[in-house]
Amino acid sequence: DIREGCRYARIGRQLLDRPGAKEVAGEVISMGTQLTCFVEPVQCANETHLQAHAAAMSAGDICNAMLILFAYSIGSYWAGEKLSVVRVKFAKSRSLMEKQNHLLWLAHQTPLERTMLTLIGVDESQLPDQSVLGGKMQYTALVICFQKLYVSFMFRQYEPMKASVENFIYKDSANTWSLVYADSEKAFLIGLAAYWMFRKTKDPKWTHMASKSKFMMKKWAEVNEWNFQNKLYLMEAEEAFCYDDTVSAKTLYEKAITSAREHRFINEEALSYELAGYFFLKMGQKDVSVNYFLQAHEKYHDWGAIAKANSLYEFTMSSMSESLPGGH
Repeated sequence: DIREGCRYARIGRQLLDRPGAKEVAGEVISMGTQLTCFVEPVQCANETHLQAHAAAMSAGDICNAMLILFAYSIGSYWAGEKLSVVRVKFAKSRSLMEKQNHLLWLAHQTPLERTMLTLIGVDESQLPDQSVLGGKMQYTALVICFQKLYVSFMFRQYEPMKASVENFIYKDSANTWSLVYADSEKAFLIGLAAYWMFRKTKDPKWTHMASKSKFMMKKWAEVNEWNFQNKLYLMEAEEAFCYDDTVSAKTLYEKAITSAREHRFINEEALSYELAGYFFLKMGQKDVSVNYFLQAHEKYHDWGAIAKANSLYEFTMSSMSESLPGGH
């Protein structure tokens, strides 16, 4: 019960005025923020991590201060902040980790930071070597695996994505008591990937997996439409696409786009436009699909994912040339 968890988090904040609570204030505020992101707009709730970071630093709790900065950067990324801004936040977090020589948190942050730079299309040489940091710890290996899945999904590399999904399922078998906002993004991406894999293979295990992700998204959307409504609509659109329900798919793609725009998720607005483009392309409506792809290109560019925007533009131009006389 997320709302009940938030109630306990508020009680925890109230108890921080008691003697001796200062030492754990950063951790308490940060964990409460993760829950708050499930009930309030993540763009606002995520900012509370700055209070948590200040509290941790004041208490001399450097380890949690680093973790909180990392969580703040992750939240900013998934909230759809401009990637140029998120890049600065990651750099600040990495600088503190490197100064403290904290290889564990560096090992966790580097895969997502590398993903961000890949989407932007800039040199990754300033990042530490992952092989030096290590990637054999269970959680670190899981982070690396998910980022490989995410990048291959975003750049429409089906075979690497499929391998990453299967690997992620294997590595993610352990249950955890904690819930963080990034878990919702994992469910979202896993669901979208599974729908794509079903359309390729017609293997029902993938729709079963996607349905589990959609079930979780529906529960979260019932609590917080702002953060999760557009994601649920997009998953439902992809599901309708799988079952050739073209009327529902068209409506749901538009709902996903509108909801993402209204709730300030430019990253997911771009993705919704793009996936709608693939749907219309499959339906044989190339002119319509090109319009959606160009809208997606514009939104990715505005977000700051220049390499992704360029990759999609090249695909779009290729699709247009194939529809022209003499095209290939």
